[in-house]
Amino acid sequence: MSETRKQRVQRFKFRPLSVLGMAAVWVVLWGSVTPMTIVSGILLGWLVSVIFPLPPIYWEGRFHPLGFLNLVWHLLRDLVVSSIRMVSLAFARKVELNAGIVRVDLDSDNDLYQVQVAELISLVPGTVVVEVVRHPRRLYLHALDLIGPDPVDRIQQMTHDVEGRVVAAFGSKQEIDEYRAARTAGVPVVVEEHPELEVEES
Repeated sequence: MSETRKQRVQRFKFRPLSVLGMAAVWVVLWGSVTPMTIVSGILLGWLVSVIFPLPPIYWEGRFHPLGFLNLVWHLLRDLVVSSIRMVSLAFARKVELNAGIVRVDLDSDNDLYQVQVAELISLVPGTVVVEVVRHPRRLYLHALDLIGPDPVDRIQQMTHDVEGRVVAAFGSKQEIDEYRAARTAGVPVVVEEHPELEVEES
């Protein structure tokens, strides 16, 4: 009975980050910053968190300002470069997309980092995550412009670079050391293969 009461108290607990985040979205949707919209947004955010509680996220890392700035800088650069490439493909007389599905096995073992990597990659034009596998940590990316001497390796290296920047921005010292050791060792993860989802270049 005490456990049930504890769960009920946790359910009605005010979670500032999630509630204020939803309140900010509410204010943006209304398009006006007034005391009424702010208060109603906070109340609505709290109500949503009570009715639709999210599972807890366990994060043992810490925020690294320099790593975060490096992450943002590379994201902005990738957005510009990829957008220019997509515009050139859109106005080209003959378009050869050379699209395919690329499998990438991640080296970090954390739900939060995996989601962040998937979101950051999907933000960049030309690549989108089509499937996320939790065990083992794996992403399947649909990528355009698979050209060059080794385009699959290029996409995989790009994904690992994003993963490394995410871990460097939000990981603990132990997580960063373990990730660097895994990348240095380069030990492949032994998993069940799915031939129908392997890379297909067209």
